Amino acid sequence: MLIVGDDGFLSEVWDLSAGGARLGKPKKWPTTAIDQLRVYFMLDQDTVIGVAARVVRSAPDHIGVMFLSGQEQRIEALMYEARFLEGDNN
Repeated sequence: MLIVGDDGFLSEVWDLSAGGARLGKPKKWPTTAIDQLRVYFMLDQDTVIGVAARVVRSAPDHIGVMFLSGQEQRIEALMYEARFLEGDNN
């Protein structure tokens, strides 16, 4: 889930690394430029990890985000948890 201000948008994770992610662009994504947002990765019912990010690329079907510095522990936890899900995407 992508949070911009008070608005939330459901998305899909297309690619994930310790530096950022490529996410499917939501259908009702704002047409105005978005600089920063919060990305909530819902890994399972009990594991949701939120990370602050900056939009670095916007394409017709996806957005690219770079994780902001200062949240290394959260990103490390995200990468640890996400490795268990990689097989589910194929």
